[in-house]
Amino acid sequence: MFERDKKGEAGEPITSLIDADMRITGTVVSSGDIVLAGGVEGEIKCRNLYVEDDAVLTGNVSAEEAVIAGKLNGEVNVGTLRVKGTGNFDGIIKADGVEVENGAVMTARFRKKRR
Repeated sequence: MFERDKKGEAGEPITSLIDADMRITGTVVSSGDIVLAGGVEGEIKCRNLYVEDDAVLTGNVSAEEAVIAGKLNGEVNVGTLRVKGTGNFDGIIKADGVEVENGAVMTARFRKKRR
């Protein structure tokens, strides 16, 4: 029924979707990318994270890149953080680079990222 370690055609892990109808409490871990359209209260660890416009994440993120178009309240530890114009971020940022589009709502504290 379900295949473990499913890979795409190029051998890369596929993208996982947390649907708009889903609410998860706890830790979500993926070796690939995650698209969050619903809600998570907890922690997400993945390669790349995309938080869609109506999605809400309350918790922490560890990823290479995080794109926030919805709402995130927590701590991000990422290579690059991109907050879209529809994004709302409130928390702590540990990142190598940060991009914020016009219209985004940001309340952030920056911390040094450990090498």
